[in-house]
Amino acid sequence: MIKLTISGMMALWMTVAGLATTSCHKAAQETTTTKLPEAGKPAPAPLPAYYISDLALIYQGGTHRFPWTADQLKPYLFRNSTAGFEWLYDGFLFIEFKDNLGYEYAEGYGQQPAGKAQWLWLLQRNFEQGKAIHALEGMLDSLKANGQTPKRKRKVVLTLPEPIGATANWGELNGRQLNFANIADRVAACQWYIDTAMTMWNAANLEHLELSGFYWVAEQNTGAVEILPTVSAKIHERNKRFYWIPYYGAAGAAQWKSMGFDIAYQQPNYFFDLNSPYSILTGAIRFAEQNKMALEMEFDNRLLTNTGYQKKYTDYINEFEKAGAWSNLPVAYYEGGGAWYEMSLQTDPVIVGLYKRLADIIAKRHRDTDARSR
Repeated sequence: MIKLTISGMMALWMTVAGLATTSCHKAAQETTTTKLPEAGKPAPAPLPAYYISDLALIYQGGTHRFPWTADQLKPYLFRNSTAGFEWLYDGFLFIEFKDNLGYEYAEGYGQQPAGKAQWLWLLQRNFEQGKAIHALEGMLDSLKANGQTPKRKRKVVLTLPEPIGATANWGELNGRQLNFANIADRVAACQWYIDTAMTMWNAANLEHLELSGFYWVAEQNTGAVEILPTVSAKIHERNKRFYWIPYYGAAGAAQWKSMGFDIAYQQPNYFFDLNSPYSILTGAIRFAEQNKMALEMEFDNRLLTNTGYQKKYTDYINEFEKAGAWSNLPVAYYEGGGAWYEMSLQTDPVIVGLYKRLADIIAKRHRDTDARSR
């Protein structure tokens, strides 16, 4: 397999999004001492300020989810190992596709399309005191008081709901009812959501977190091709980035750049069925390489008690290693809404070993990213 370097992917992403000389490519705020490269080897390219090495998917918002208190988020932020204190995930995607009250934020989940009230409710859940974003900020504040401050602010990505085309009565904006049969109304709703989210973010006055951008929650582009480039432009006008994580085989995955996304992580979808063939994993990795995509690591709490899922978890780690992903790519982590937290509490030597193996990788990636950050 062809291994794509981080610097190559970053150059591509900045060119595609027009960010090489504009908004999201933020100027460096500090200088660092750079080690001389080994003889015969070029120095690694510095990473842009917006770079996220390891993006944890935090399923949050719906009433069926973890409340995501500071204690629940703690094992995602750091660990104390034999090496001492170590940072782990540097990015947090607060993701939701349904509210568990009968409404969905993307088409295909058997619920009613969410309207303006449900979109606002999701943001209010994201910014609820003592949970989610504020819990993350509080934990980082506590760590600072104890002498632990990361070199880089932790990045946050927020869900952008899909304006589902069948919605004729989404809600009122600027004195009129929006109808998603009209493309302009769909874009207007997205712009309202983005601006509302940013207003709430600014009002929160967060010291340790940075709003990196927005995540398109629909996992395929069916029904959204006509609005995505415009929505992307709205996000870029606000100095933010546009994220996507399509499922394997999703419509539009290979065209992610032309739709305006700054980065797309490919889902392998190998973990979820014990009978799924190994070729799904290797095929997804190959597809990501061919289309210059990042990758998603996938697992959930079934691995706590089932050796078949433990093997699949290990398969991902091994195949990502073979493909050079751990060294060369950003990685997103689907963990089923709390599995990493549960793994961190286990005493079973098997689970402890599985947790340690991935945590070792993430901690090293964090150190490497720190060393190369501008």
